[in-house]
Amino acid sequence: MTEYLTLIITLFGLGVGSFINVIVSRFQPEISFKFKQLVSGRSRCPFCRHQLTWRDLIPIFSFIFLKRRCRYCGEKISWQYPIIEALTALIFFGIAYRFWHLESIRLVIVSGFIPFWVWLALVVFLFYAAILIILSVIDIKYYLLPDKFILMAGAGALVVDLLFYRISILKNSNFPTCGLNFLSSYINYFNCHFNIIVSYLLGALVIGGFLFLIYIITKGRGMGFGDVKLGILIGLMLGLTNASMALISAFIIGSIIGIILLVLKKKNLKSWIPFGPFLASGVFITIFFGSILVESYLSIFNYLP
Repeated sequence: MTEYLTLIITLFGLGVGSFINVIVSRFQPEISFKFKQLVSGRSRCPFCRHQLTWRDLIPIFSFIFLKRRCRYCGEKISWQYPIIEALTALIFFGIAYRFWHLESIRLVIVSGFIPFWVWLALVVFLFYAAILIILSVIDIKYYLLPDKFILMAGAGALVVDLLFYRISILKNSNFPTCGLNFLSSYINYFNCHFNIIVSYLLGALVIGGFLFLIYIITKGRGMGFGDVKLGILIGLMLGLTNASMALISAFIIGSIIGIILLVLKKKNLKSWIPFGPFLASGVFITIFFGSILVESYLSIFNYLP
């Protein structure tokens, strides 16, 4: 059953990716916006402003069938559209697949029945993924992380954290008492020292505080304040241990990409590089590969004399 659910979620990811394209294409950094302005109204060609029909808006397939050109004016369609659609679908697939294979979830769905809290957690993390993709694309395009998106997601994350805590103390809920853990089961030894709510708040404090320290030391040159707020959001999304892994992964990826750009002379030491996409990538790496990375690291000690 989970295989069919994963396929449905992946296809749903294509549609969400198309929706993300609408939001990103309508976002204008110099204009104060309302969410209704970003999501309402029919889609139009950015060049000729012709209203698009459903045939023009099928994720990825319309791009291929139209040979990357507008049906009405012939202008080339940006590669951004199929890339974001495919990336969102891939990330949704990865989240769904990872959820079904989490030990704490696999044990409660062994009979084929999926408890409500599993559906809730899955939908929540798909929402988190969509927000992180939106923020990443905007940061790449405009070197900006809009407060409204972060505040909306942060408020939602706080509500979810409270819900998770409430569910965890219910009898027979089977919710993991130490919180959702995308890392190795060894990490639960540390997680179980904290109340779930404390873990999420500590995550926000530690990750946001660390990035804020860099922001202060570099006077905003090494880290933007938007990255600090995104770090707080990630802490609320993942909790202390998961968010710490996401932060470490973000810095490793950022360093590798930064070195590559310097070698290729695409950037210099004074150039701005948006850090939001690296933070988002750190979150996805933690969710997809966190347990593998932790267990691989711990296995090193088995070979030490």
